[in-house]
Amino acid sequence: MEASPEVRQKLVLVLGDLVCRCIEDARKIPYILDQQQVVEILVGNPAFFAELVRDEHHDHTEFSHDRLTAKLDAVTELGQFEALDAFDMSFSSPINSNADLDPLLDVINQLSRTFVVYIGNMVTIFEKEFQLFMEKLRQSLQKAGVALRATELTPSDMEGLEKKANAYLHAGQFLQAFSFGQLLISDVISKELISLPPSDYTLNQKLVERAMSETTLSAPMIEFVLRACYVSQGSWQDLFATLVDLVGTEPGKCHRSMLVNRIEQDGIFCCNLLCESFSNLKKWTSAERRTAIERRLEGWERKPGA
Repeated sequence: MEASPEVRQKLVLVLGDLVCRCIEDARKIPYILDQQQVVEILVGNPAFFAELVRDEHHDHTEFSHDRLTAKLDAVTELGQFEALDAFDMSFSSPINSNADLDPLLDVINQLSRTFVVYIGNMVTIFEKEFQLFMEKLRQSLQKAGVALRATELTPSDMEGLEKKANAYLHAGQFLQAFSFGQLLISDVISKELISLPPSDYTLNQKLVERAMSETTLSAPMIEFVLRACYVSQGSWQDLFATLVDLVGTEPGKCHRSMLVNRIEQDGIFCCNLLCESFSNLKKWTSAERRTAIERRLEGWERKPGA
């Protein structure tokens, strides 16, 4: 059947609820505690030990008598990458050599590992739940004697989903907000006869535009996007390309200057962008770094992802 606007809107609302549920369900990541950790928990926190044992019996995840499986709350661990706030990543910091960066790089590596597991867990849950939903929808339509045809969603259809993503955005939960756009590019959606709006529409672009239009969101959102690029090991780099495209090419504009300032303040991102070591860039003047950043952004706009 050709889906009516009402049916498409309901489909999008269900899709939005599904994404929200998957974002939350993916938070709990199981990991095995070694024997020493088990003993320390038993001695120091018997109630927590009993809770872990109950969880193992409930989930049928017992491995052995001297090991337990705990669950890491990935979103609490990741936050909005606030763990990096403990480090001064600017070129005016006391960091003088690349070796001085080791404590910071250790935290970034830890965040990266948690990020990869969390996003992979979220995608797996989403694809499974979406397929189950579509199967139930097919069965319902078949009972009614109706065949499901390809449903092409329009930008206006997506407003309900944008509203749910915007709720995370305005709460400063950028990781959750931008997860919407990452999940909606999943192959499982197109395989299930649902076509998202044309390629000139992306939910993450809408979110970036919304954040940049609000003074309380623009600066923290830019900081998050820069950090997401290296914490995600490049897999969320499309957010930066969207941001660069949005602020335009003309130096001196408010948002453009804000982006350049933020890049220079984030030494890790700046090193990656300019393909230079921290120690080398520290020898440059601020004006030299800013000029190099501007030139690199121009090249980025000509060839996103370069």
